[in-house]
Amino acid sequence: MARIFLISLPLVLLLLAPSEAAEEPSHKPSSEFKTLFPLLGRHEDSNTVLSGNVPEDQNTLKERTPGKLKKDFYRKTCPNVEKIVTKTFSKIVKENPGAIGHMLRLQFHDCFVNGCDASILLDFTPTGDTVEKSSMFNGLLLKGADIIDDVKTKVEEECPETVSCADIMVFTTYEAMSLAGLPGQKPLGGRRDSLISLATIAEENNLPRPDWSMDQIMELFGRKGFNVEETVVLLGGHSVGVCHCDAFMERANNFNGTGKPDPILPANVIEEIKKSCPNAGTNLYRNPPVNFDATPTVLDNLFFKDLVEKRRALILTDSYLYEDARTRPIVEQMAADHTLFPNRFPEVMAKLTALDVLTGTEGDVRKICRSLN
Repeated sequence: MARIFLISLPLVLLLLAPSEAAEEPSHKPSSEFKTLFPLLGRHEDSNTVLSGNVPEDQNTLKERTPGKLKKDFYRKTCPNVEKIVTKTFSKIVKENPGAIGHMLRLQFHDCFVNGCDASILLDFTPTGDTVEKSSMFNGLLLKGADIIDDVKTKVEEECPETVSCADIMVFTTYEAMSLAGLPGQKPLGGRRDSLISLATIAEENNLPRPDWSMDQIMELFGRKGFNVEETVVLLGGHSVGVCHCDAFMERANNFNGTGKPDPILPANVIEEIKKSCPNAGTNLYRNPPVNFDATPTVLDNLFFKDLVEKRRALILTDSYLYEDARTRPIVEQMAADHTLFPNRFPEVMAKLTALDVLTGTEGDVRKICRSLN
Protein backbone atom coordinates (compact mmCIF):
# COMPACT_ATOMS: atom_id res chain seq x y z
CA MET A 1 0.00 0.00 0.00
CA ALA A 2 1.32 3.45 -0.89
CA ARG A 3 2.60 5.40 2.08
CA ILE A 4 0.87 8.47 3.44
CA PHE A 5 4.00 10.58 3.31
CA LEU A 6 3.62 11.03 -0.45
CA ILE A 7 0.14 12.53 -0.20
CA SER A 8 0.04 16.28 -0.72
CA LEU A 9 -0.90 18.18 2.41
CA PRO A 10 -3.42 21.02 2.54
CA LEU A 11 -2.16 24.15 0.84
CA VAL A 12 -2.54 26.16 4.01
CA LEU A 13 0.35 24.17 5.53
CA LEU A 14 2.60 24.72 2.54
CA LEU A 15 2.21 28.44 2.01
CA LEU A 16 3.34 29.71 5.36
CA ALA A 17 5.02 33.10 5.54
CA PRO A 18 6.48 34.99 8.49
CA SER A 19 4.66 38.01 9.80
CA GLU A 20 6.25 41.35 9.06
CA ALA A 21 6.90 41.80 12.76
CA ALA A 22 8.83 38.54 12.99
CA GLU A 23 11.97 39.41 11.10
CA GLU A 24 14.55 36.73 10.45
CA PRO A 25 17.68 37.37 12.52
CA SER A 26 20.62 38.61 10.49
CA HIS A 27 22.81 35.91 12.01
CA LYS A 28 23.36 33.19 9.39
CA PRO A 29 24.46 29.60 10.04
CA SER A 30 27.45 28.07 8.35
CA SER A 31 26.79 25.95 5.27
CA GLU A 32 29.56 23.66 6.53
CA PHE A 33 27.99 23.08 9.92
CA LYS A 34 27.56 19.33 9.57
CA THR A 35 25.34 18.33 12.46
CA LEU A 36 21.57 17.89 12.19
CA PHE A 37 19.19 17.86 15.13
CA PRO A 38 15.42 17.66 15.53
CA LEU A 39 13.66 20.95 14.78
CA LEU A 40 9.92 21.08 14.76
CA GLY A 41 7.20 23.62 14.06
CA ARG A 42 4.60 25.44 11.97
CA HIS A 43 3.71 29.15 11.82
CA GLU A 44 1.03 30.09 14.31
CA ASP A 45 0.54 32.74 16.96
CA SER A 46 3.50 32.38 19.31
CA ASN A 47 2.14 35.03 21.66
CA THR A 48 -0.62 32.79 23.03
CA VAL A 49 -0.43 32.47 26.80
CA LEU A 50 0.35 28.83 27.54
CA SER A 51 -1.21 26.83 30.34
CA GLY A 52 0.35 23.41 29.88
CA ASN A 53 -2.96 22.06 28.61
CA VAL A 54 -3.11 23.25 25.01
CA PRO A 55 -5.59 21.14 22.95
CA GLU A 56 -4.18 19.48 19.87
CA ASP A 57 -5.62 19.96 16.41
CA GLN A 58 -7.67 16.76 16.47
CA ASN A 59 -8.93 17.08 12.91
CA THR A 60 -5.41 17.32 11.53
CA LEU A 61 -4.23 14.43 13.68
CA LYS A 62 -7.13 12.22 12.57
CA GLU A 63 -6.39 13.00 8.92
CA ARG A 64 -2.79 11.84 9.35
CA THR A 65 -3.47 8.85 11.63
CA PRO A 66 -5.78 5.96 10.64
CA GLY A 67 -7.46 6.00 14.06
CA LYS A 68 -6.61 2.38 14.84
CA LEU A 69 -4.16 3.12 17.62
CA LYS A 70 -5.51 2.47 21.08
CA LYS A 71 -4.51 1.86 24.65
CA ASP A 72 -4.05 -1.76 25.75
CA PHE A 73 -3.78 -2.86 22.14
CA TYR A 74 -1.97 -6.04 23.24
CA ARG A 75 -4.20 -6.78 26.23
CA LYS A 76 -5.14 -10.23 24.88
CA THR A 77 -2.12 -11.08 22.73
CA CYS A 78 0.76 -9.83 24.90
CA PRO A 79 -0.60 -8.44 28.17
CA ASN A 80 2.81 -7.99 29.82
CA VAL A 81 4.51 -6.12 26.98
CA GLU A 82 4.67 -2.77 28.77
CA LYS A 83 6.03 -4.38 31.93
CA ILE A 84 8.70 -6.14 29.85
CA VAL A 85 9.67 -2.85 28.21
CA THR A 86 9.82 -1.09 31.57
CA LYS A 87 11.98 -3.76 33.21
CA THR A 88 14.36 -4.11 30.27
CA PHE A 89 14.84 -0.40 29.55
CA SER A 90 15.18 0.51 33.23
CA LYS A 91 18.09 -1.92 33.49
CA ILE A 92 19.69 -0.40 30.39
CA VAL A 93 19.38 3.13 31.81
CA LYS A 94 21.02 2.09 35.09
CA GLU A 95 24.07 1.05 33.09
CA ASN A 96 23.84 3.86 30.53
CA PRO A 97 21.83 6.97 31.56
CA GLY A 98 22.44 8.43 28.10
CA ALA A 99 19.93 5.90 26.74
CA ILE A 100 17.14 8.33 27.65
CA GLY A 101 18.35 10.94 25.19
CA HIS A 102 19.15 8.30 22.58
CA MET A 103 15.57 7.04 22.58
CA LEU A 104 13.97 10.48 22.25
CA ARG A 105 16.07 11.34 19.22
CA LEU A 106 15.74 7.90 17.62
CA GLN A 107 11.96 8.21 17.91
CA PHE A 108 11.93 11.61 16.25
CA HIS A 109 14.13 10.51 13.36
CA ASP A 110 11.90 7.52 12.73
CA CYS A 111 8.57 9.36 12.86
CA PHE A 112 9.54 12.47 10.97
CA VAL A 113 10.98 10.82 7.88
CA ASN A 114 8.36 8.26 6.93
CA GLY A 115 5.97 8.03 9.83
CA CYS A 116 6.41 6.01 13.04
CA ASP A 117 7.09 2.70 11.30
CA ALA A 118 10.50 1.54 12.59
CA SER A 119 12.05 2.11 9.16
CA ILE A 120 15.00 3.77 10.93
CA LEU A 121 15.96 0.38 12.42
CA LEU A 122 16.49 -1.56 9.19
CA ASP A 123 20.10 -2.37 8.30
CA PHE A 124 19.37 -3.27 4.68
CA THR A 125 16.60 -3.76 2.14
CA PRO A 126 16.26 -6.38 -0.62
CA THR A 127 16.84 -3.70 -3.26
CA GLY A 128 20.26 -2.87 -1.85
CA ASP A 129 19.41 0.82 -1.52
CA THR A 130 21.03 2.80 1.29
CA VAL A 131 18.78 2.71 4.36
CA GLU A 132 17.69 5.62 6.57
CA LYS A 133 20.13 4.95 9.40
CA SER A 134 23.02 5.24 6.90
CA SER A 135 21.80 8.55 5.55
CA MET A 136 24.02 11.61 5.78
CA PHE A 137 21.31 12.98 8.10
CA ASN A 138 21.81 10.21 10.64
CA GLY A 139 25.16 8.42 10.69
CA LEU A 140 27.09 9.03 13.92
CA LEU A 141 24.38 11.31 15.24
CA LEU A 142 21.87 8.58 15.89
CA LYS A 143 22.08 5.95 18.61
CA GLY A 144 19.60 3.62 20.25
CA ALA A 145 18.93 0.86 17.71
CA ASP A 146 20.76 -1.59 19.95
CA ILE A 147 18.42 -0.63 22.80
CA ILE A 148 15.43 -1.68 20.70
CA ASP A 149 17.22 -4.93 19.83
CA ASP A 150 17.47 -5.79 23.53
CA VAL A 151 13.88 -4.88 24.32
CA LYS A 152 12.54 -6.70 21.26
CA THR A 153 14.43 -9.85 22.24
CA LYS A 154 12.77 -9.89 25.66
CA VAL A 155 9.33 -9.26 24.19
CA GLU A 156 9.78 -12.01 21.58
CA GLU A 157 10.61 -14.50 24.32
CA GLU A 158 7.14 -14.09 25.79
CA CYS A 159 5.09 -13.03 22.75
CA PRO A 160 6.72 -14.19 19.50
CA GLU A 161 5.81 -12.38 16.28
CA THR A 162 3.18 -10.27 18.03
CA VAL A 163 4.43 -6.80 18.99
CA SER A 164 5.74 -4.56 16.22
CA CYS A 165 9.12 -2.86 16.40
CA ALA A 166 7.34 0.46 15.85
CA ASP A 167 5.26 -0.08 19.01
CA ILE A 168 8.25 -1.31 21.00
CA MET A 169 10.10 1.87 20.07
CA VAL A 170 7.20 4.05 21.20
CA PHE A 171 6.69 2.09 24.43
CA THR A 172 10.40 2.44 25.18
CA THR A 173 10.31 6.16 24.45
CA TYR A 174 7.44 6.57 26.91
CA GLU A 175 9.45 4.74 29.54
CA ALA A 176 12.40 7.04 28.78
CA MET A 177 10.20 10.06 29.47
CA SER A 178 9.05 8.50 32.74
CA LEU A 179 12.62 7.79 33.86
CA ALA A 180 13.49 11.39 32.97
CA GLY A 181 11.03 12.61 35.58
CA LEU A 182 7.76 13.04 33.70
CA PRO A 183 4.50 11.50 34.91
CA GLY A 184 3.91 8.01 33.53
CA GLN A 185 1.70 7.91 30.44
CA LYS A 186 -0.19 5.03 28.82
CA PRO A 187 1.07 4.67 25.22
CA LEU A 188 -1.15 3.80 22.29
CA GLY A 189 -0.45 0.59 20.38
CA GLY A 190 -1.31 -0.83 16.98
CA ARG A 191 1.50 0.41 14.73
CA ARG A 192 2.95 -1.86 12.09
CA ASP A 193 6.49 -2.03 10.70
CA SER A 194 7.58 -0.62 7.38
CA LEU A 195 8.75 -2.85 4.53
CA ILE A 196 11.06 -0.16 3.18
CA SER A 197 13.81 2.13 4.46
CA LEU A 198 15.43 4.60 2.09
CA ALA A 199 18.09 7.18 2.82
CA THR A 200 16.74 9.21 -0.08
CA ILE A 201 13.47 9.80 1.79
CA ALA A 202 15.37 11.21 4.76
CA GLU A 203 17.36 13.44 2.42
CA GLU A 204 14.41 14.77 0.41
CA ASN A 205 13.40 17.60 2.73
CA ASN A 206 12.10 15.34 5.47
CA LEU A 207 14.83 16.24 7.94
CA PRO A 208 16.24 19.75 8.37
CA ARG A 209 19.52 21.06 7.07
CA PRO A 210 21.65 22.95 9.57
CA ASP A 211 22.04 26.03 7.38
CA TRP A 212 18.31 26.60 6.85
CA SER A 213 16.65 29.79 7.98
CA MET A 214 13.92 29.63 10.60
CA ASP A 215 11.38 30.18 7.81
CA GLN A 216 12.57 27.05 6.03
CA ILE A 217 12.39 25.08 9.26
CA MET A 218 8.87 26.28 9.96
CA GLU A 219 7.73 25.37 6.45
CA LEU A 220 9.14 21.86 6.66
CA PHE A 221 7.74 21.03 10.05
CA GLY A 222 4.48 22.71 9.26
CA ARG A 223 4.05 20.08 6.59
CA LYS A 224 4.34 17.50 9.34
CA GLY A 225 1.54 19.19 11.29
CA PHE A 226 3.41 20.89 14.15
CA ASN A 227 2.85 24.48 15.20
CA VAL A 228 5.28 26.98 16.64
CA GLU A 229 4.53 26.14 20.27
CA GLU A 230 5.05 22.45 19.54
CA THR A 231 8.33 23.37 17.86
CA VAL A 232 9.64 24.83 21.07
CA VAL A 233 8.32 21.97 23.18
CA LEU A 234 9.90 19.26 21.05
CA LEU A 235 13.21 21.08 20.85
CA GLY A 236 13.06 21.01 24.61
CA GLY A 237 14.04 17.38 24.19
CA HIS A 238 17.56 18.81 24.24
CA SER A 239 16.97 19.05 27.97
CA VAL A 240 18.44 15.54 28.10
CA GLY A 241 21.53 14.00 26.61
CA VAL A 242 24.86 15.23 25.31
CA CYS A 243 26.30 16.76 22.18
CA HIS A 244 29.70 16.02 20.64
CA CYS A 245 32.15 18.82 20.07
CA ASP A 246 32.17 18.55 16.28
CA ALA A 247 28.52 19.62 16.33
CA PHE A 248 29.17 23.05 17.76
CA MET A 249 32.86 23.81 18.41
CA GLU A 250 33.20 26.02 15.32
CA ARG A 251 30.79 28.44 16.96
CA ALA A 252 33.54 29.27 19.45
CA ASN A 253 36.56 29.03 17.17
CA ASN A 254 35.86 29.72 13.52
CA PHE A 255 32.23 30.50 12.81
CA ASN A 256 31.42 30.68 9.09
CA GLY A 257 35.13 30.58 8.34
CA THR A 258 35.66 34.03 9.88
CA GLY A 259 38.28 32.92 12.37
CA LYS A 260 36.08 34.47 15.05
CA PRO A 261 33.38 33.14 17.42
CA ASP A 262 29.67 33.20 16.65
CA PRO A 263 28.61 36.78 17.51
CA ILE A 264 25.41 35.73 19.27
CA LEU A 265 27.28 33.64 21.85
CA PRO A 266 28.17 35.38 25.12
CA ALA A 267 31.84 35.39 26.12
CA ASN A 268 31.35 32.93 28.99
CA VAL A 269 29.66 30.39 26.69
CA ILE A 270 32.47 30.76 24.15
CA GLU A 271 34.98 30.10 26.90
CA GLU A 272 33.02 27.06 28.09
CA ILE A 273 33.02 25.57 24.59
CA LYS A 274 36.75 26.17 24.12
CA LYS A 275 37.53 24.48 27.42
CA SER A 276 35.19 21.56 26.69
CA CYS A 277 36.47 21.05 23.14
CA PRO A 278 40.25 21.54 23.20
CA ASN A 279 41.12 19.18 20.36
CA ALA A 280 40.15 21.09 17.22
CA GLY A 281 41.83 19.67 14.14
CA THR A 282 42.88 16.41 15.81
CA ASN A 283 41.53 12.89 15.81
CA LEU A 284 39.94 13.65 19.19
CA TYR A 285 37.81 16.50 17.84
CA ARG A 286 34.51 14.76 18.60
CA ASN A 287 35.16 14.38 22.30
CA PRO A 288 34.46 14.83 25.10
CA PRO A 289 30.69 15.05 24.78
CA VAL A 290 29.12 18.06 26.48
CA ASN A 291 25.79 18.08 28.31
CA PHE A 292 23.01 20.14 26.73
CA ASP A 293 22.32 21.44 30.23
CA ALA A 294 23.33 20.66 33.80
CA THR A 295 20.63 17.97 34.24
CA PRO A 296 21.28 15.64 31.27
CA THR A 297 18.93 12.87 32.42
CA VAL A 298 16.00 15.05 33.53
CA LEU A 299 13.32 16.53 31.27
CA ASP A 300 13.02 19.89 33.01
CA ASN A 301 12.99 23.55 31.98
CA LEU A 302 16.68 24.23 32.61
CA PHE A 303 17.35 24.16 28.86
CA PHE A 304 14.97 27.12 28.47
CA LYS A 305 16.29 28.94 31.53
CA ASP A 306 19.81 28.71 30.10
CA LEU A 307 18.58 30.28 26.86
CA VAL A 308 16.84 33.18 28.62
CA GLU A 309 19.23 33.88 31.47
CA LYS A 310 22.57 32.98 29.87
CA ARG A 311 21.88 32.77 26.12
CA ARG A 312 23.58 29.41 26.44
CA ALA A 313 22.91 26.92 23.65
CA LEU A 314 25.38 24.52 22.13
CA ILE A 315 23.50 23.99 18.88
CA LEU A 316 23.01 26.92 16.53
CA THR A 317 19.34 26.17 15.93
CA ASP A 318 18.73 26.08 19.68
CA SER A 319 20.11 29.62 19.84
CA TYR A 320 17.62 30.63 17.16
CA LEU A 321 14.79 29.67 19.50
CA TYR A 322 15.66 32.70 21.60
CA GLU A 323 16.79 34.95 18.76
CA ASP A 324 13.64 34.52 16.63
CA ALA A 325 10.65 36.71 17.53
CA ARG A 326 8.17 33.89 16.84
CA THR A 327 9.64 31.48 19.36
CA ARG A 328 11.18 33.74 22.00
CA PRO A 329 7.89 34.40 23.88
CA ILE A 330 7.31 30.66 24.24
CA VAL A 331 10.88 30.06 25.38
CA GLU A 332 10.43 32.78 27.99
CA GLN A 333 7.20 31.20 29.25
CA MET A 334 8.83 27.77 29.46
CA ALA A 335 11.71 29.27 31.43
CA ALA A 336 9.45 31.16 33.82
CA ASP A 337 7.09 28.28 34.67
CA HIS A 338 8.85 25.07 35.69
CA THR A 339 5.63 23.03 35.29
CA LEU A 340 4.83 24.07 31.73
CA PHE A 341 7.38 22.06 29.76
CA PRO A 342 6.91 18.81 31.74
CA ASN A 343 3.17 19.06 31.09
CA ARG A 344 3.41 19.80 27.39
CA PHE A 345 6.26 17.52 26.34
CA PRO A 346 4.38 14.20 26.73
CA GLU A 347 1.30 15.70 25.03
CA VAL A 348 3.28 16.73 21.97
CA MET A 349 5.19 13.45 21.95
CA ALA A 350 1.84 11.64 21.82
CA LYS A 351 1.11 13.58 18.64
CA LEU A 352 4.54 12.82 17.19
CA THR A 353 4.29 9.08 17.87
CA ALA A 354 0.96 8.88 16.04
CA LEU A 355 2.34 10.51 12.89
CA ASP A 356 1.61 8.72 9.60
CA VAL A 357 1.53 5.25 11.16
CA LEU A 358 0.89 1.92 9.45
CA THR A 359 -1.96 -0.07 10.98
CA GLY A 360 -4.24 -3.01 10.27
CA THR A 361 -2.83 -5.12 7.46
CA GLU A 362 -0.35 -2.48 6.31
CA GLY A 363 3.32 -3.29 6.65
CA ASP A 364 4.37 -6.20 8.85
CA VAL A 365 5.39 -7.24 12.36
CA ARG A 366 9.12 -7.92 12.16
CA LYS A 367 10.68 -10.75 14.14
CA ILE A 368 14.01 -8.90 14.20
CA CYS A 369 13.86 -5.12 14.04
CA ARG A 370 17.00 -4.78 11.91
CA SER A 371 15.73 -6.96 9.07
CA LEU A 372 12.61 -7.85 7.15
CA ASN A 373 10.90 -11.19 7.77
